[in-house]
Amino acid sequence: MEGFAANLTELDAVAARFVPGAAEHRYEDRTHRSLSDEEIMKDWQVRMMQSMAEAATRQHRDILEIGFGRGISAEFIQQCGVKSLTIIECNDSVVERFNRWRARHAAQDIRLVHARWQDALQQLSTYDAIFVHTYPLNEKKYMEKPLNSAKFAQHFLENAASLLHPGGVLTYLSNEIDSLSRRHQRALSRHFSRTLTTVIPLPIPANVVDTWWADTMIAVQAFK
Repeated sequence: MEGFAANLTELDAVAARFVPGAAEHRYEDRTHRSLSDEEIMKDWQVRMMQSMAEAATRQHRDILEIGFGRGISAEFIQQCGVKSLTIIECNDSVVERFNRWRARHAAQDIRLVHARWQDALQQLSTYDAIFVHTYPLNEKKYMEKPLNSAKFAQHFLENAASLLHPGGVLTYLSNEIDSLSRRHQRALSRHFSRTLTTVIPLPIPANVVDTWWADTMIAVQAFK
């Protein structure tokens, strides 16, 4: 009860910094639908993408990225310098974006797996880092994953650990404001030896239409 009360007190203080925003309730199936830039990724996420890319590329070796999106994170990864980058993406229109982006990096070792990650596991190798930037593909996935787990990537943690070399790192959008919940920590500790967290300030616009309204988010690095 003490911990619960402390969490409520802290959340009350943090909530004063939340922007008004508006909830995003569009959960139609996005598996193959053509998506706009804003539907794929909000501009406020760019700072998170950069932080996550820097974490994933510290060894400058083999990276697996789940979700290509607008290609912003993939571009950061290339700028940091890596041996290879494998990208999993299921949306056809996003794959078209990938092909245009890939043409600008013809000399680099970049591979695409056009599938959902759940269907691609048998095609994958092992990696030094995994970068996860995905979103619920439909309302069912939204109800199953973000609402009923510590975070959206929780259902991928066991698979991520199996795809990492010893000492490899997983990084993802945490959906945590300034610390990891105990539920989140327990989920990570089942599959990873240690975690490193960093509070990242975010330029959230007051009129954002999203499910995230806080001006910070925790960047997570989970080490195998």
